[in-house]
Amino acid sequence: MRFDVVVVGGGTAGCILAARLSENADRAVCLIEAGPDYGPLADGKWPHEIVDGSRMPWTHDWGSGGEDSSSLGARIMGGCSAHNACVVLKGSPADYDEWGEAWAYEHFSPYLDLARTGLRTAQRNTDRPGVFYEAVVEAAVAAGYSRLTDADDPSEPVGITPCPVNMVERTRWNAAFAYLDPARGRANLSIVDRTLVDRVVFDGSRAVGVRTSDGRRFDADMVVLTAGAYFSPAILCRSGIGPEAELARHGIGIVAALPVGERLLDHCGTSVRWELSSDLQRELERHERDHELYEFHLVLKAASSRCARGTWDLHVLPYADRDPESGGWEAGAIFFHMKPLSTGRVRLRSTDPTDLPIVERGFLTRTEDLATLLEALEIVRTLATKDPLSPLVETELRPGDVDPEHHIRETISGYFHPAGTCAIGEVVDADCHVHGIEGLLVADASIMPTIPRANTNLTTAAIAERIAADLA
Repeated sequence: MRFDVVVVGGGTAGCILAARLSENADRAVCLIEAGPDYGPLADGKWPHEIVDGSRMPWTHDWGSGGEDSSSLGARIMGGCSAHNACVVLKGSPADYDEWGEAWAYEHFSPYLDLARTGLRTAQRNTDRPGVFYEAVVEAAVAAGYSRLTDADDPSEPVGITPCPVNMVERTRWNAAFAYLDPARGRANLSIVDRTLVDRVVFDGSRAVGVRTSDGRRFDADMVVLTAGAYFSPAILCRSGIGPEAELARHGIGIVAALPVGERLLDHCGTSVRWELSSDLQRELERHERDHELYEFHLVLKAASSRCARGTWDLHVLPYADRDPESGGWEAGAIFFHMKPLSTGRVRLRSTDPTDLPIVERGFLTRTEDLATLLEALEIVRTLATKDPLSPLVETELRPGDVDPEHHIRETISGYFHPAGTCAIGEVVDADCHVHGIEGLLVADASIMPTIPRANTNLTTAAIAERIAADLA
């Protein structure tokens, strides 16, 4: 099978690139996804929990390959956009300026806007969030935070706001619905699901296709990896592109010695959980009976004492939902450091493509990150003391009496925003071509040299939009 372009990975970036590149009827495009593709949304074959944007599903999870039980993302067409909390936010202008002139906010912002439109972003998931979320907003205002009129206005960097969401009514408008569905009828677009790519095939220093775990070969003039920050580096390393010591450890011949997988980035944080008053429990029961209750609705953008002026470095997201174990109600807040200094890495477990990569997350290897998260915990605790929230949350169940530092160290986790493992300037050039290799690009969150202080799905979509425009 021969194509002009093979796109490896049907997540957010892959769906966008396959759709955009196949707009040229003379270009044969193949999109390969490891997980299932349920076809057009209109056919009604997508699982309910994937379509329902009110809470995060876990049914199509890759599992964990790391030192903890954290997910490596979603194994399904649409990728993490089919499994996420639907939050659509930009980073600060300074975040993109850090990537170099070609990616400076001035140049990149139109692609962020284009992606926001493509994902059919709504300003909020509901106009009737319920008593709990309304109380959190008032408590934040009482604590000195502004109500943000625009969640992404650089002139209002700190405050509380409903989360903009890639949601149409209650439907999680993932990248497969947004981009792939309009392209599915094109004769020049082939979609191959439930197929795991093993490695890139080379002719000298030129990529000429990919080989799958079942031995099939897909030949192409260009290969674009969009498998994400865990799996794009794994494919590169199995292909002979990576750190010399890592390749030698697995007996893989070197095609190009590059620091693939060496600087894993992610936002990190943990949570507070409250015991709910009987009044709040009754209100949640009533609201669920009369309206849809969304697991997440708000984000508080806050700045620690270490944060650069005019920006933010914390996300606080209050949540309310059923406890999956007891069936009763639980509520609290998760909080994340949005500009951490700590980094991890991704390594091969073996040369077997069915083995998940080893993920060393590296959280809190820099002490400054712990200090920032301790401040975030105090922000959450302050909210709980302010009316009208304080009468609704009677006791702090977690961390409660546990030492705050111990709590953070023991419960630290990622925000499901891995990035940086094939970074611009280190593994790829400013146009996302792999250094020293012809016909091979990476175009997903792994190319981010620093992490934006926002949920990364919008930025990933914008990366794909920009690279698609470059290749048009």
